[in-house]
Amino acid sequence: MTAALFPIPAALSSVRTEPRAEDTAEPLVVERITPDAVDDDSTLRVTGRVTNTTDAELDDVTVRLRYSRHPFSGRDELDEFASGSGWQPNAEGPEEDGVGALEPGADGDYSLSTPVDELGLSGYGVYPMVIEAVDGDGGVVGAQYTFLPFTGGDDVPSVDIAWVWPLVTDPQRADDDTFLSDRVSEEVDADGRLSRLLAAGAQTDLSFDPGEDDLVELLGLGEDQEETPVPDDPTAEETAEGLPSEEPTDGEDAEETAEGEDGDQEETGDGDAADEEDEEEPTRTEGVPITWAVDPGTLDDIVRAASDEYSVVQELEDVPAGTDPDVERFEADQSAQVWLREARRVLAQDTVVATPYASADLAALVHNDMGADAEAAVRVGREAVLRALAMEADGAYAVPPGGVMDEAVYTLLAEAGAERFVLREPTLPAAGWLSTTPTAQAPLPPVEGDAEGVERVGLVADDGLTDVLSAPTGGPGETALALQRFAAETAMIAGENAGDDRVVVASPEARWDPDPAFASGVLEASEELPWLSPERLDDVELADESEREDTRRGLTYPDAEEELSSTYLSQIQDVNQDVRLFNSVLVGGSDPFRPAVLRLESTYWRDRGAPAGVARSLVLGTIQEHREDVRIIPGEPVTLASPTGITGILVANDLEEETVYVHLSVYSANAERLAIGEYTQRFEIAPGAKTTVYVPLSARINGRTELYVSLQNTEGEPISSQDILIPVNATGLGTQALLISGIGLLILVVALAPRALRKWTRRQASRSAEEADGAAAEGADGGADKSATADGAENEAAGADEAPDGGAAADRSADEANGDAPADGRTDEATTADGHTDAPADDRTNEAADGAEAAGTTDSGDAAADPVDGAPPDTGDDGTGRSSGADAAEEATEPDTSGTGHPRTPDGPGR
Repeated sequence: MTAALFPIPAALSSVRTEPRAEDTAEPLVVERITPDAVDDDSTLRVTGRVTNTTDAELDDVTVRLRYSRHPFSGRDELDEFASGSGWQPNAEGPEEDGVGALEPGADGDYSLSTPVDELGLSGYGVYPMVIEAVDGDGGVVGAQYTFLPFTGGDDVPSVDIAWVWPLVTDPQRADDDTFLSDRVSEEVDADGRLSRLLAAGAQTDLSFDPGEDDLVELLGLGEDQEETPVPDDPTAEETAEGLPSEEPTDGEDAEETAEGEDGDQEETGDGDAADEEDEEEPTRTEGVPITWAVDPGTLDDIVRAASDEYSVVQELEDVPAGTDPDVERFEADQSAQVWLREARRVLAQDTVVATPYASADLAALVHNDMGADAEAAVRVGREAVLRALAMEADGAYAVPPGGVMDEAVYTLLAEAGAERFVLREPTLPAAGWLSTTPTAQAPLPPVEGDAEGVERVGLVADDGLTDVLSAPTGGPGETALALQRFAAETAMIAGENAGDDRVVVASPEARWDPDPAFASGVLEASEELPWLSPERLDDVELADESEREDTRRGLTYPDAEEELSSTYLSQIQDVNQDVRLFNSVLVGGSDPFRPAVLRLESTYWRDRGAPAGVARSLVLGTIQEHREDVRIIPGEPVTLASPTGITGILVANDLEEETVYVHLSVYSANAERLAIGEYTQRFEIAPGAKTTVYVPLSARINGRTELYVSLQNTEGEPISSQDILIPVNATGLGTQALLISGIGLLILVVALAPRALRKWTRRQASRSAEEADGAAAEGADGGADKSATADGAENEAAGADEAPDGGAAADRSADEANGDAPADGRTDEATTADGHTDAPADDRTNEAADGAEAAGTTDSGDAAADPVDGAPPDTGDDGTGRSSGADAAEEATEPDTSGTGHPRTPDGPGR
């Protein structure tokens, strides 16, 4: 081969005029080479365009073909030749195409055509070919290096090819509601990367027109977004009155309902199973079979964008550390809805395998004692695929991030049920003695606890093909050259003398972004190139153990220095701690923030520390907000007007979808002053509901103290950072204070009673005297007057009998009116009108008057019956103002008409 190759002369390495710096156009573009592979009966055609990218006019521009009559001997030579270095072919094709003169910036088309049998190719293989444009002086204007696969005779070798087609993008969300960029919306647009990959892999026409259907309802995207209304005030049913069980239920009716539902579900399940037996799963009938490798995190992002409005961080890479980013709100993405509709229709026809959720760095997690997170990445990933595509990913497959794993990750994935591992060559490298491409399948070591007969296999994607598929295809002519390179690479693999029944796995890199023509072209080439046979990855099996060759070494882990650092993962552990506290109060074992944490653990953040910090802060903030949604609603300060009382504490669950089970902790700042009785400590609250817990209080000492109130999980860990303080002011008097107050009131009543009785007696005596004076004026007979007076006195005495405690005093008043002397022979001293005492007064007579006065002031019945008697104490009989001193003076000056000769003793304050 080297005899037919020569180094490029220095004079031909570039044109003599300098190209314009701002011009990025290729001077020579190859737009098409047909056919991809030629035989002796073929006619080779190459078409394209020449552009003058210099500042000078180019004269007599010609395009020609150079090649070698000897093929490459190994795959490594393809790379060397494609780079333009090393030995070059010098055989010239029989045809040249003259383009003519080109002004600066002008271009011209060319077309080369030559029969293959005139090229003198020696046999099956891949031949170097150069398409170059030269000016009239022989200077090279531009050149493109490509390949010419030649099948030779009828004996064409073959190799099977199995495709793994990626649908993966970088993690695009922090918390559930906040996207880190608008890339998802761009990639699911009709012309977006994920839409192009979906359409090319489907190998059929797709419609990205939304149509007239309500896609949210059609895809069931709104079912998880229903909100539970929050009542304004707690009802009786919402009040916590009893301690719930460890597994809260709604009562016996709920249990019966659940049993009925279970029964219905069993019957339904049996019916579904029968239907599934009758219905065959949709399978591909046309095109190349492919296996879809999907990132569940990508699907989850698409579902979220399609379901409801969401926020997008603006300029994530430019957000200063420690600051809140700017966000913009967007409506639900219709393009995402359409993409999901088409994906469900297409992917059901092929095998779907899932990467760990958001390409979580499994190795880093396992190496930093975060194996639970690594296990969650597998479990959550499968759930996300089912939610997005309404179908399950094939759990027998595992696609570790980047296609690499060590023994710890291998064990983890195997214990999760994986038996077939899609890997890269660095993980299962070819044996050192091997000079050809080994078959893709290789046995993996058993895992401890494996059942007999379980055999795990690694399916190794060819690194050379991965590089070829990753070549740029978006520029002018790049697709044609990339397709030629793909044909050349696979022809070299097939032509290796490595035995029959080999399989090569073609798996582009995860974030593959090909031109649509190239993506479709490589699948078409897999069917049309004579040395390729498309194969389902499901059908790739290990050879019989007796026929196997050790063509690959054992598991190797090449990314030890690239994985997420322990420092970074320690920060994620802090996030995990907040998540754990939040989850500890949720009923049913849900873990709503696990996807957000897994996105933070993605391999994507390995070399992106600053934006990773912003994403982490967003997640932490949202977790804290959700923890605060389970809260105690502060009430008014509590006042105890008695030694004991009850206060109600209102607890709210503002979460929209999660039921919580919490422990209410209440303790007194001073237990000697204020004690707390038994109350409902643990209870369940439905989403959006409130409940009131009644707490008995007992004040031992009057004064102010505080209650510390907090919500905790069942382990006693607080779910909020601060307690709620409720001031309690005890003002109740207590038993002793009430007794003392009662005694004091009784003493006051006893002290005032004599005074009230005396006032009543004076009123009655005054009324009797006035009646007696009137009778004396009308009568002529003194005896009659005496009789009338005596009768009045008797009436007065009768009135006194009706007054409490005044009977004795009234009787004595009657005796005096009749002229009878007291039994003891003593008489009251006379008191003059000026208040001087002439004779001692009888103490008993005064006590009787005081009693009568008290009786008069406490007899509310008399006051009500007689308007005059009911007048205020300091008024006269006619209700006008009259002083008690005036009454006493009047009584002292009235003549005695009793006929006894005793002057009237005044009953006034002069005693």
